[in-house]
Amino acid sequence: MKNDRLLAVMPILFLAVFLISWSSGHEAAVKSAAAAEVKSIEKSLPAVEAGSSEVKPPVVLQPEISPPVLAPLSEPVNRHAVGCIFPLTGRFADAGNKALDAVLLSAKIFNQGSYSPWKVVAADSGETPEGIKKAVSYLADQAKVIAIIAIAGTAEAAIAAIEAQKRQVPLILIASREGVTEVGEYVFQHFLTPAQQIQALTKYAGHTLNVAIFAVLYPEDDYGEEMLRLFRGEIKKSGGKVDKAIPYSKKQTDFTEQIKKLMGDKLGASENVPAPAGKSKGRWSADFEALFIPDSSLRVKMIASQLAFYDVKAVQLIGTSLWHSSDLLKKGAEYLEGAVFPDSFLVNGILPETNDFVDVYYSAYSREPGNIDALAYDTMALTLGVLQNHEIKTRTEFIKALLAVQGFRGVTGSISFHGSRVAQKDAFILKVQNGKLEQVE
Repeated sequence: MKNDRLLAVMPILFLAVFLISWSSGHEAAVKSAAAAEVKSIEKSLPAVEAGSSEVKPPVVLQPEISPPVLAPLSEPVNRHAVGCIFPLTGRFADAGNKALDAVLLSAKIFNQGSYSPWKVVAADSGETPEGIKKAVSYLADQAKVIAIIAIAGTAEAAIAAIEAQKRQVPLILIASREGVTEVGEYVFQHFLTPAQQIQALTKYAGHTLNVAIFAVLYPEDDYGEEMLRLFRGEIKKSGGKVDKAIPYSKKQTDFTEQIKKLMGDKLGASENVPAPAGKSKGRWSADFEALFIPDSSLRVKMIASQLAFYDVKAVQLIGTSLWHSSDLLKKGAEYLEGAVFPDSFLVNGILPETNDFVDVYYSAYSREPGNIDALAYDTMALTLGVLQNHEIKTRTEFIKALLAVQGFRGVTGSISFHGSRVAQKDAFILKVQNGKLEQVE
């Protein structure tokens, strides 16, 4: 089955890249973007066997909707209706619609011979920050859903959180932004946060790889600087050392100068000696044991190949979930052999829940799920699991029950909540092994 899936699967846009690239394109639009129309669907689809050839992606109805009138907070909500805010049109429509597929599957709408009591009400966030604000407003006040699940970039997550708190509707964000739940008690976050990634990575590096001395090559942007800050903090707590931290421009393709700084005077006079044809310039060993590169798979492969050219050897490469892309194992992957990074999902992972999900998802849609699909699936499963308690009839009662969730076993691992309303997740450690990705912890 896995080989069949691999032959049929199309390139999948993974969540980390999706969130970062989306956020960077919209940050400047927060104040100036025109209001997007809210588009929604309400689905209680006829039951269809998951493996049937009749399974098709849901038809999305897109009526024009006027800005909603704020409903009195005392009005009852529909405890069987869960809202979803995904980008169903625009640049990220493919990812958004795949996440919607995962949510419908999680709600068991496609189960043969059974009727799902749940209603999925989806709103299109469009391509502007204003779009997600309108979507929250519509779902909270007109659709009267008991809770909302939303995928959002950095800027959009903050806007959605403020609007959800204002409308007093529980919002579970699939977003990477640190601190987004601090807006108020109605805002939750289900995502492997940067802090959680760094904690898992440094623990694995110290306990399993026995690494204590690190160097960092990082991009000069908000993401790179935040990851460096978190990494320094965790290494200091563990008793390790960050020997060097060297920045580079996001537009760079030649990292010779950064490699020279990494190696210090070890390059010495050799850097002026012409290398024989087809040979590297020299052979030097580093003073550090591991090199942390918090960047995309494309740039990581550039850096790794240039390190190999200079024969910087015996250095363990480590990274973040941003590495997790379909491009990682394409041309140039041989320079990443043995590299490790954290994430919350792997198609060929070791958890039985993950493997079962991949099989069911593939049977329904003839493609493999990505990170975003797995997180969306788990978030809906978690939400509906809480609502199985028929005593929960209000949004306040839903919040209390969600905070009490401990050790929910999902396809992205164990999920628990506590007072901060940020999901506590155990990161998977993924390793490039023989040209493939394997889950090692």
